[in-house]
Amino acid sequence: MNQKQLEDSIFEAVSNVIERVWTIEEKQLIQNDSELQSHLKEWLSNSLSDTCWHQANYKIVRDLSTPSNFSQPMNFFEDEEEIHIPF
Repeated sequence: MNQKQLEDSIFEAVSNVIERVWTIEEKQLIQNDSELQSHLKEWLSNSLSDTCWHQANYKIVRDLSTPSNFSQPMNFFEDEEEIHIPF
């Protein structure tokens, strides 16, 4: 997939009721694209009540918004505890 297709796929995953987890390729793009990160943070704040966010995707964007995480490398690929999404 090209970058535009990946971006579309990323937003599709958090825009429909399926709540699909982002692929490794999508996570890599998010991790390396600050503009995309900014768009996702904005999308999260505007769409959280739509209940289309998978817990894993929510955690990634939530962690992008936490200032303490900017000083350390982010690991988008690790499995962690269950995340509660505040709808």
